[in-house]
Amino acid sequence: MTSFLRAAVLTAGLLPALAVAPSHAAEREPFEMVKDWEVERTVGDTSANPCLISKTYKDKEDNNAINGIVFALDGSNSALALVYQPWSWDKGETVKATLLAGKKILKKGVSWAGNAETLTAPFPDTIVPDLLSAKTITLRFEDGDAEFDISGFPQAYEALRRCDATPAKVAAAPAPAAPAPVAAAPVVAPPPGPAAAPAIPPAARIQAYAFGLILQRTMKECEVSTTGKQRSGVDAKVAALQPEMAPLEAQLREGMKTEGPKCPTAQEGDKFQSALADYLDKSPEDFSAAMDKKSAENAAKAAETPKP
Repeated sequence: MTSFLRAAVLTAGLLPALAVAPSHAAEREPFEMVKDWEVERTVGDTSANPCLISKTYKDKEDNNAINGIVFALDGSNSALALVYQPWSWDKGETVKATLLAGKKILKKGVSWAGNAETLTAPFPDTIVPDLLSAKTITLRFEDGDAEFDISGFPQAYEALRRCDATPAKVAAAPAPAAPAPVAAAPVVAPPPGPAAAPAIPPAARIQAYAFGLILQRTMKECEVSTTGKQRSGVDAKVAALQPEMAPLEAQLREGMKTEGPKCPTAQEGDKFQSALADYLDKSPEDFSAAMDKKSAENAAKAAETPKP
């Protein structure tokens, strides 16, 4: 059975990917088309990685089923979404599958977040060299494989980096108005244009915010021992992060309904207190990095443990 803390780490790691998945995408504008890949930029995103690349095609050997690949960078991390028309995952469903690039196993037992025809998961950007040298990526399930054609990825990735490096467009200053004729009617200012889409915050801060939501719900609904100071501290950290989470707030809270872990058991009390203390003591970035490290350690242990 999955422990509370392991489930919490997994949930907080997946919620950022769910929130920025294509189904929840902000407004985007085309940047370039390269080798059947479309490069797009999120309107109004001023982060270091405002762009993504995507490819869709019909598989003639599979009744023309539509396949899709979406890839984006986020600092030293990346997000990968795979679309396959016949899939019908429940929203928020966790799906285990090993990821291969060509014939090379990149990561065993990856936890993918399902949503209808899409599976999404975060990865370190260290997978990029293997993707650059592969023509296909494969998801290996217990009952079979799903293969995706990523030919042209090297050229698309190069375009992605160009897009990320391109400064956001700045609206041109309006031309000076011509002098109004004598006795002219008053000039009425045109209505303001649509506001730019708010920027998506870094994944590390989204992850820390998601874990804070988990802690809040756990302290409210579960029989865990906490002090008023601890509860106030968590509330303050969540409140400090909340303004920048506005573009994702609804998606994150919706994801919590299906992804959130159950209450910790009595045996998990010490681990819960340790995680709570870390959350209160560390910055969002440091806490998120510690979570990623813990998740990697758990995955390594799971891979080493022989199945019964």
